[in-house]
Amino acid sequence: MAHSLVKETIQTIGQDLTETRQTIYVGIVGFTILIWDHLVTSGDEIEFIWQGRKGISVYLFLLNRYLTPLGFIVNLVAYNLPSWDYTSCQHFVRYEGAMTAIGIEIVGLMMLLRVIAMYRYQRAAVAVAVILLLAWIAVTAWLLSYGGPVIHADHTHSCTMVFDSGSIASASAWLPLLYDTYVFGLTLNRTLPSIRNKEAGHVIRTLFEDGLLYYSVICTINLVLTIMIIRAPEGVKNIAAQLELLFTVSIAYLAWLDHLRSSGHNDVKDHSQHQEANVLWT
Repeated sequence: MAHSLVKETIQTIGQDLTETRQTIYVGIVGFTILIWDHLVTSGDEIEFIWQGRKGISVYLFLLNRYLTPLGFIVNLVAYNLPSWDYTSCQHFVRYEGAMTAIGIEIVGLMMLLRVIAMYRYQRAAVAVAVILLLAWIAVTAWLLSYGGPVIHADHTHSCTMVFDSGSIASASAWLPLLYDTYVFGLTLNRTLPSIRNKEAGHVIRTLFEDGLLYYSVICTINLVLTIMIIRAPEGVKNIAAQLELLFTVSIAYLAWLDHLRSSGHNDVKDHSQHQEANVLWT
């Protein structure tokens, strides 16, 4: 019996160490991609954003562009810091969860501005988007109040968050997926008729392509996160939430830059399409 107990303890410690390494590796990979994206788009940022026209969308994206990497550095430190005790980790995980929620929900707000611009005369379509966004924010805030640290073996030192609310915690993944699906559906409804009739200018085609790229990537990540929150071991339940945050911010920023480029594209042939470009992203 003693041998069996020792073997079980070794297996538990080994699994804990493996799950901790996986969390760290995924965080580093996602953060590296985000920083690489920042570096390769820095020239476009200077040309189209810092030297361009300013508006609420610009300020929100700039906030996310710099707040997210700075905030995530703290996460990487917490994943590897051996000196934090359980009490310190309890305080930190609220920060980790809040920073993730803020980063993703700022992009959600940007999507709402797009919906308002595209459907300014159709209040029902806008109202549904507002309700979904508010429900997402409210449920996430409630779930964060039940967030706590992952319990580790004595030999493992890492601080990450897990929801203590059971399977309902998966709402933190499928609610933003539901919201993104609705916004993507509205985008298709706005762009596909022009594309089918070969009436779409460069702005409309860019809007469609960027929406498809954003939705396909974020949909995949949120589906994986939903399943992992329900079925995965506690140590890796939220591992995909790191990618959800970092990829959401990165891809949304690329879509924003594409819009700015398309606004001045030579395919935008007349004043009405320039107005269209300004309306779709305010």
